[in-house]
Amino acid sequence: MTEGSDADQVGHVRLTTVEPDGQLITEVLPARALPGGLAELLGSPGLVTGAAAGDVLVLQASGFQVVRRGPNDCVQVYADPPLDDHAMAWLAKAFDTVGGYVEAPPQRQFAVATVPTSAGREHIEAIMAEAGEHIPGMEWQFGTP
Repeated sequence: MTEGSDADQVGHVRLTTVEPDGQLITEVLPARALPGGLAELLGSPGLVTGAAAGDVLVLQASGFQVVRRGPNDCVQVYADPPLDDHAMAWLAKAFDTVGGYVEAPPQRQFAVATVPTSAGREHIEAIMAEAGEHIPGMEWQFGTP
């Protein structure tokens, strides 16, 4: 998004972060331009950590910084083998019960759940513990601090 974009403009931002192992991760996400060069994420990242849908960010040459946390947490789910229809349906139903939703790319090697922070991390951890009993080869992490 360009500086000075109209506040109602919806576009995409490229988020980049360096993982603890030194790997550079980049992901393109939908976002709305805000005044002052800020951007509000409209989707949660499935690969990059540190942000969720609803967060307001400032993009920097070295990555991004969250300047205001939104109302959501991000849960990143990885699976080998990829998530099948059963796994996606199970996750969608489980997160729907707490007001969240699940998205995945067509290959389904990962999925991301956007969950209201008000659901509580303990509840999310319980959902994911149960998910591990239903979804083979699944690993997960919080994508938000």
